[in-house]
Amino acid sequence: MKKRLLPILPGLLLCFLTAFPARAGRITVTPAHPRIFLHPGEEADILEKVREDAFLADVHHAILERSDAFLSMPPLERRQIGKRLLSISRSAFKQIFFLSYSYRMTGDERYAERVGQLIRNVCSFSDWNPPHFLDVAEMTAAVAIGYDWCYDALDKECRALAEQAILEKGLRPSMRRGKAGAFNRNWRDRRSNWNAVCNMGMALGAIATFERNPALSRSIIRRAVTSTQTYSLPSYAPDGNYPEGLMYWNYGTGFLVMLSEALESATSATCNLAGNAAFMRSAQYICHMTSQRFGCYAYSDCNAQENSLCLPMFWFASRTGDASLLYGEAGKVEYLKSVGKESKVYTSRYLPCIMLWAEKGCLRDAVPPAQTSFIGQGETPVALLRNHWGGENEIFVGLKAGSCRSGHAHMDIGSFVMYRGPYQWATDLGNQDYHSLEKFGLNLSDRSQDSDRWIPFRTGMYSHNLMIFNNERQRVDAMAQISRHGDKEDFSFAVSDLTDIQGGLVGSYQRGVAIIDGNYVLVRDEITAAGTGMPLRWAMLTPAEVEITGERTAVLRQEGQEMYLEAEGDDIRLETWSTAPENDFDAPNPGTVMVGFQTWLAAEGKRSFSVRLIPSGRLEGPFPAEKPLADW
Repeated sequence: MKKRLLPILPGLLLCFLTAFPARAGRITVTPAHPRIFLHPGEEADILEKVREDAFLADVHHAILERSDAFLSMPPLERRQIGKRLLSISRSAFKQIFFLSYSYRMTGDERYAERVGQLIRNVCSFSDWNPPHFLDVAEMTAAVAIGYDWCYDALDKECRALAEQAILEKGLRPSMRRGKAGAFNRNWRDRRSNWNAVCNMGMALGAIATFERNPALSRSIIRRAVTSTQTYSLPSYAPDGNYPEGLMYWNYGTGFLVMLSEALESATSATCNLAGNAAFMRSAQYICHMTSQRFGCYAYSDCNAQENSLCLPMFWFASRTGDASLLYGEAGKVEYLKSVGKESKVYTSRYLPCIMLWAEKGCLRDAVPPAQTSFIGQGETPVALLRNHWGGENEIFVGLKAGSCRSGHAHMDIGSFVMYRGPYQWATDLGNQDYHSLEKFGLNLSDRSQDSDRWIPFRTGMYSHNLMIFNNERQRVDAMAQISRHGDKEDFSFAVSDLTDIQGGLVGSYQRGVAIIDGNYVLVRDEITAAGTGMPLRWAMLTPAEVEITGERTAVLRQEGQEMYLEAEGDDIRLETWSTAPENDFDAPNPGTVMVGFQTWLAAEGKRSFSVRLIPSGRLEGPFPAEKPLADW
């Protein structure tokens, strides 16, 4: 929802004191409930959207139907999986938010009664697991929304229980420092999605129960603004690409927008997200990260299988008026309807936010973006290239630079992906469930050179589309940028200097990716030796079946489609490697294989290798001689 005036309230004096604080900088909060996101009477705005927009009507009715199912679900149990209570917190968040929305839209007291039961349920837990503070944040936000949106329908005992639990299980633990609050260091002063999520949860708790502890609530609201400005927003600088990848952009950005909307709807404070150019540009990043159907560049700890609608995009489109920002989301909805899986549209636990953020006709008016490339520097530089938007002949290529030290990073600096139409030919496995690795004693939080994090197949080097030197790990203390890029007619490209990532093994190493003539993809590697001979391995992960047809040629096939792979370079022979787990803790990777070559880098001299990925029907030659990277 856009920023609003305070609603008309009984008691002019109370309204005057709230709207005009006595002391400059003093944070005030709207007195009446509900106050978070949606004021009394604004339900009519939502119902008007439902009447006039078919997509939003579908979302609305899906929320009501799911809420009906929640009415008879068993109570939640305080059940931790490893160190996390997060699945329970998220279940509470989803149930309470859906039910509260349904109550606001229909007035049906069954929904509010169920919210009250859930509040009693989770507030009876011994705690909300502060050592893993995401759990606390989402649970606090859930109880705050239910308390605020169903306030008049809850009895005094339930409201008092919610107020006490928010205070004792949420707000006060967030203020602890030293040994007593060591868990807060994981989110309060760090650049990660945790900062946005935890500040949002605490702010909602403070806003909802403001009258109970106004001094503490003001402190928490003020901290949320300062902390997100200091740590969350710089993550998007300078160009909008998010260091932790698409899935965590969806998470962190969604909660950051919810924080901003809560502040604007109920307080005198603001995050001023719309005034941050890099943050607003991040919507372009997500457009370019997304491929057809539900494809995406799944680098870092992204789970491509769980990729769903990017709900914050509805907020960005509304705030900017840019209809192209929802081009990818419109494509997802259309695809899911075409294959009878429309229910996947409605899986997000904060789905009601679409009804708050989206404009009427938002998907109907979606158009392709004007630009076909996105280049972002910052903490995790990426280059995202296309020949055009949409259609079976669309080619999408991504190149990732950055550092292994970034949040949720894999050892994948210099990796690339490639799609043609809806089919992915060079892919990334994304993440593996954290608990499945942690239960074996692996420490995934440590990203030092010798960390356990680089041992599992999916997070280490050998599952990514890389050149590997001497079987040695990339240097985690090094950084790579997108060195050069261009979007010339019939030649879109990006180059990254990966020399430092190799830690002195080579004198220089650059990788370039390009879409040539809008028809095929070139990956070119150029290396200068540094006085020591060593083995090299060039590899690409693919979900296709691979047939080696010659020393340097192969055919990749999937679902009746073909892609031709041609390699150039001295002393190379294509081969394949299995992706089957070698360790008990590694997840299976069915339907995938690595294809590439191994060779020897002499102690002196220069080597170059070119690999072409050519869609079926594009084999007419001769190919133009590929230029050195310096001439790109």
